[in-house]
Amino acid sequence: MSKMSGNLSLDELYVAANLFCLRNWGVPFTGNIELIKRRWAVYMALYVAERKTIRMSSPTNNELGFVRVIDNLHHELVHWRLHMTGQPYDDCDYEFIAECVRVGASLSGAKNAKRAMIRWPQIRAFEERTGRRYEETVAA
Repeated sequence: MSKMSGNLSLDELYVAANLFCLRNWGVPFTGNIELIKRRWAVYMALYVAERKTIRMSSPTNNELGFVRVIDNLHHELVHWRLHMTGQPYDDCDYEFIAECVRVGASLSGAKNAKRAMIRWPQIRAFEERTGRRYEETVAA
């Protein structure tokens, strides 16, 4: 693998995942990573919760380059960690957005996730100002 290539081996992805998890959460990565051999047109990476698996496409990774592949891996690791700790882990969940911001992982480009990201600072400011969870206040 050249330094700028996104064509990382499975072993290299596991090493990167473990380093990220240990640095940010103090735990090793205990999930799975799968490399698919066909190019993906829509996804760059995907977390499959039922299997606790991060899936990536080798051809797509190669096109994206090293930095974007690692960034995608970090994003999927946030899904994994929140799922493993019983917290909301979808792209548009505020807990997910907050954790991505905290650890420096990228956010999804999906429309719902973009809308949630726009509202997240407002909700965070409300919670800090009032000491109450936004969802609890809205539901009441």
